[in-house]
Amino acid sequence: MPTRLDLSPAGREVVLAFADDEHLIGARHTAWIGRGPFLEEDLAFCSIAQDEIGHAIALYELLVDDVDDVDHLALLRDPADYRSCWLVELPCAGWADALARHQLYDSAEALRWEALANSAIPELSAVAARARREEAFHLAHARGLVTRLLDSGGEGRNTLVDAIERLLPTAVALWEPVAGERAAINEGVVATSSADLGERWWTEIAALLATHGVAVDRPSPVAGQRGRTARSEHFAGLQAEIRLVIDLDPDARW
Repeated sequence: MPTRLDLSPAGREVVLAFADDEHLIGARHTAWIGRGPFLEEDLAFCSIAQDEIGHAIALYELLVDDVDDVDHLALLRDPADYRSCWLVELPCAGWADALARHQLYDSAEALRWEALANSAIPELSAVAARARREEAFHLAHARGLVTRLLDSGGEGRNTLVDAIERLLPTAVALWEPVAGERAAINEGVVATSSADLGERWWTEIAALLATHGVAVDRPSPVAGQRGRTARSEHFAGLQAEIRLVIDLDPDARW
């Protein structure tokens, strides 16, 4: 496994936030295995979930001394020690919500990997280079389904547009930076600020929707994440699900 990076607290916060987002979006995607609207989507979401969790592991490994510590970092921290955004904590139990989040999150994820690919730290840029190859397929998958539904008219289009509009305030809040982000940028951990990436993301999302006849105003982000230090009301249930096996014997070696 890669050697633990000697990061400042600010740098660690930035990497941990991305790792937690990848971990939890992967966990949320697994809920669609066997429940998708058709077989191809069962398989697609399963594959995407595996990739996202793999990305999370690759980042977690750069933050621990030993590979055995990855499970503890990913699963056994106190809720306040996570840095996930609320978008990935949402259940999104309806298919339209899951698809809307897929598009909103993966559009953001592509930009975040780009910023990490330009990191001055070789280990981070290497992880990003591998992840970006997979992420290209994720984003193409999301856009393909979203554009088909937006062009379909009728109930399918309306349901998706409603989901996008409901999720946008939570998605916008994804760009709330962790403490010390500016210091991490100055240290070369990541190349671009969350604010700058957020502007690019909004331009892309608004343009995508406008192309298909949907006009949206940029909403204010949901309040309460407090620099990603506060968990949403949905986190406890999600954490219980992802800890279901390890809680049987936290000291077991797999």
